[in-house]
Amino acid sequence: MKISIINAVVFFVALVMLGQATAGDIKVRAREHFDFHDVAFGSGSGSAYAGLSNTINVWWEKPRIYSIGLAFNPVIGSARASGDYDTRLSKRIKLIMLGVEGKYYHRDIAPSLFSRVGLGYTQLDTKGSIGDIDGYHVYVGAGWEFDVKGVGIALEMAFRQSRLERGVIVNSITPSIGVHFYR
Repeated sequence: MKISIINAVVFFVALVMLGQATAGDIKVRAREHFDFHDVAFGSGSGSAYAGLSNTINVWWEKPRIYSIGLAFNPVIGSARASGDYDTRLSKRIKLIMLGVEGKYYHRDIAPSLFSRVGLGYTQLDTKGSIGDIDGYHVYVGAGWEFDVKGVGIALEMAFRQSRLERGVIVNSITPSIGVHFYR
């Protein structure tokens, strides 16, 4: 039921964005990140995973003011266990996400300061005995974008929580870097 609601929200936002696309500028943006995941079953202790990943955004953008659109990750990448792991999982996992994200520059505080929020569908590919499990995630991040001759170098720190079937909760810390060409 929750997945159907999330899919409906993502579809609705995509339709709204399609209408806005004629009034704005559609951009494809990418960021690379090193994810730290804690995968827990209910309130028990979790298994730690870490690895390189990335996110692709396709969104409507007013450069260095705000952006809203779709986010997908990872295009490539997965995470490996950082020690002992729950036997229902495997040594390597992949957290696949599709959702909506919004990014806002706090120009009244500092022109380079931005925040990002997101919501969407999540699938944890475990290769373990529980197989693939679905759910949803929320994303909250903040960062600073440096302007280097018309090229934006964005450093961001974010937290993502994914709530999945079977009571699985994945808490993720995601430091990332994005390179944006404005010219």
